[in-house]
Amino acid sequence: MGLALGLLAVMAGLLAASETAAQAVREGLALCGGSVIPALFPFLVVSRLFVATGSAAALGQLLAPLTRRMLGVSGPGGTAVLLGLLGGYPVGAQTAGELARTGAVSRQEGQRLLLFCNNCGPAFALGVAGAGCFGSLRAGVWLWLIHVSAAMLTALLTRSTSSPEGRTSPSAPQTLSSAFPGAVRGAGEGMLHVCGFVVFFLVLTRLLTALTGLEHPLPLGLLELTGGILRLSGTRGDFVLAAALMGWGGVCVHCQTAAVLEGSGLHMRGYLSAKAAQAVLSAALAVPVSRWVR
Repeated sequence: MGLALGLLAVMAGLLAASETAAQAVREGLALCGGSVIPALFPFLVVSRLFVATGSAAALGQLLAPLTRRMLGVSGPGGTAVLLGLLGGYPVGAQTAGELARTGAVSRQEGQRLLLFCNNCGPAFALGVAGAGCFGSLRAGVWLWLIHVSAAMLTALLTRSTSSPEGRTSPSAPQTLSSAFPGAVRGAGEGMLHVCGFVVFFLVLTRLLTALTGLEHPLPLGLLELTGGILRLSGTRGDFVLAAALMGWGGVCVHCQTAAVLEGSGLHMRGYLSAKAAQAVLSAALAVPVSRWVR
């Protein structure tokens, strides 16, 4: 009954503020076409190619000594961490899901990877948070370094005492020519999911603002990261809040993550708790740094 009443309330809000919702859809589609797709789509394609062609396993051989010792994950698992840190949400989750689906990592390791491999990329940290909010690329660099550090601390805190085990029968690697069409198709489907959530949550946050007057970046950022970050005013306290919001990622990102994990055999259990822990760690790391960002 509670869910039904909530959905009715959303529908009533859409009717009461129909022009606001329509404008939010238009802006959301423009945002996807102008920023989200150009920034994310190539990484989604490349991450799929990494797994399908066996490149993740090859790179994993180089990463294995470091990732096993520091993070407690296999070499292929380390590629999910690396791609997640470079590509941004939800590239890390997609890579972990593909590794588990193809057998490059065990399902158990894939579940653990989700706790810390899905992260903001440097493009968001420097461009949106740093330059867009604080007017400083240096602030963006600090935010990304804090974000990476919090993710690595989360990995250490969730580390198992047992050694990570790869699957004994991973899927045979494909040639680039055979893997490329599937990678583009899969990335395109993933982008539809991502853009759908971006548009919906932009509509939702605009409705909340229009109907309730809510403007504070914390609750809006907990729902949708970009909107919350861009509402910050650039103070030292806002720097700490930006770090926390980036560590959390936003409900919109979590929905995107759930979408790209479909068919991988991985689930979201434990993921939200880990992202909440990363948000707390990010805020704690940002406090001493905040005096140096302006």
